[in-house]
Amino acid sequence: MKSLIDRVLQTSGLPMTPRQLWRYSFLYWSFFSLIWYCQTTLVWLLTPNGRLYYTETLYWLIELLFWWGLTPVIIWCAQRFSLLRKQSASRFMAQLLTHVLIAALLYGIELIIEHLLLGSAIAHEQGRAITVRRVLLVFALSFGTAFSQYMLLVVCYSVLTHVYKLQSLKQQNLQTELINEQLNTQLANAQLQALKMQLNPHFLFNTLHSIVSMLMGNQTRRAIQMVTTLSDLLRSVLMRQQANFVTLFEEMTLTKQYLAIQEIRFEDRLTVEYAIAPEAENCLLPQLILQPLVENAITHGIANRSEGALIRIRAQRQEDVLLVEVFDNGAGHKRRQATSGTGLGLSNTRSRLEKAYGKQARLQFIQPPGGTTTLRLEIPCQSFLLPSADPAETVPHGSPAP
Repeated sequence: MKSLIDRVLQTSGLPMTPRQLWRYSFLYWSFFSLIWYCQTTLVWLLTPNGRLYYTETLYWLIELLFWWGLTPVIIWCAQRFSLLRKQSASRFMAQLLTHVLIAALLYGIELIIEHLLLGSAIAHEQGRAITVRRVLLVFALSFGTAFSQYMLLVVCYSVLTHVYKLQSLKQQNLQTELINEQLNTQLANAQLQALKMQLNPHFLFNTLHSIVSMLMGNQTRRAIQMVTTLSDLLRSVLMRQQANFVTLFEEMTLTKQYLAIQEIRFEDRLTVEYAIAPEAENCLLPQLILQPLVENAITHGIANRSEGALIRIRAQRQEDVLLVEVFDNGAGHKRRQATSGTGLGLSNTRSRLEKAYGKQARLQFIQPPGGTTTLRLEIPCQSFLLPSADPAETVPHGSPAP
């Protein structure tokens, strides 16, 4: 019996111990036995000169113990001849007929056991013998009740296991979706980190090229000043190398250090203006996302101006959107081809924005006919980070999945 119970519980998948199975099944059969006993007592009380025989109480007790002990067998039958699985109508009727035969067999065995144990006592107490005809009559009159109790247990067990398996599948599905989200986030972070690492050599190449040009032009003091400023910028970048996202305030710190290098290069020809709204400084954005925009404005906008070069950076928050504009007074529409986004810096920027925000980010070029160019960046403004055990896996809260 123990091996049967273990097999039944293992097959069902229900989180239930053998002791719990016995406990719940005892409550189930006790409920019906108590109803039957109360019904018998009520008939005795309402019948004139009626009598409640002791053997009837023993009959109730034997019935309770018999069906309680056969509960694992009934559950095995419910598993073996399932009524809830997908099957044809003929197959279903065959399964149902099988349960009818099993219930009839078990109930017949119960009546035989009761006859063997209580036959003599009933004959002595009631003054009448228990014949085979009487046993068959009891079977015919009460089999419907016994079959109903049997089938109710079969159906309740089948529904319970079906619901539990369905809940388990939903839980597994949610767990799988959570794991997929985590993997997607890790993949997005890895891609963002790779794009950022691709950008750094590109920026360093251009800066070092300027330093070499100064040295070749015997501008040693300016070259040393640029190397020192570059060192400060690289130190700031390395301090945040594991962070894919920084606040606008931190990003502007890096951008100002980069522009300080350019101001050394252009001397008095370059003027830089800033208009950063305080409420926008806590918004998050990808690290070093502004540097290629500023570099584009310098390389393709003001690089050929002999004087009066102007770079203006403006940032503001409009509800849940961060708006950043990089303005230069360069050639404007004459450099449309150069600013099409096919260069490494701008294509890298577009890729990073797409990975981080999907279609919620916009990068626009505004070039009026009279000259000048404005690069406008619009991204969702998130002012806090999701907690993460690994700082390299930190992404803005609420940012779309890539």
